[in-house]
Amino acid sequence: MKHLNTDKEQNKLIKRLEQQEKKQSIQRDRFLKYKMNEIHSSLTQELLMQKVVETDNAGAFSELILKGLKKLQKTSEFDYKYFIAPIRGLIPRSNPISLYMTQFILEDVMNDPCVIDVFGTEEEIYKAVNRVVSNINLKFERAEEKIMQQLSNNKSISPGSRDYDIAFEELFHKTMGDPQGGSIPQ
Repeated sequence: MKHLNTDKEQNKLIKRLEQQEKKQSIQRDRFLKYKMNEIHSSLTQELLMQKVVETDNAGAFSELILKGLKKLQKTSEFDYKYFIAPIRGLIPRSNPISLYMTQFILEDVMNDPCVIDVFGTEEEIYKAVNRVVSNINLKFERAEEKIMQQLSNNKSISPGSRDYDIAFEELFHKTMGDPQGGSIPQ
């Protein structure tokens, strides 16, 4: 009878899942780093135009949304999971940025003095937020894919090498512009 080493298999699976989660976290951080201003302005506009949020001070509301995005960018994985716990099961396979900002609207924005009222269910608010984040993310991923395709044509560097990582960052910066507010090429 052959004895299977299930602990070894479990450890491999756990390690693979942790690596996948870390990779997603790095991609999410890069996305926020380069697209925070675009998300901020688009999300503010969407929430006001769709009348999800009613305010008597659009400038203060805009600053509030920026504060939420910056808070998300700096939050640890534990704090993130704790913060979104009340709405974690709202949508299957939810976008982590959209989920965080939805909870931020429900918890922080709703209680701010510049906000008169927040309209819609949790799910409707999530959908409004996710529309903005998903559209920006889709464009971002396409640009990232083009960069990777350009690098794949360069036979002098191989994926995973230090030279590849440096070339990727340089090309990424050249294509996307300065993070958080520099000039962003169209």
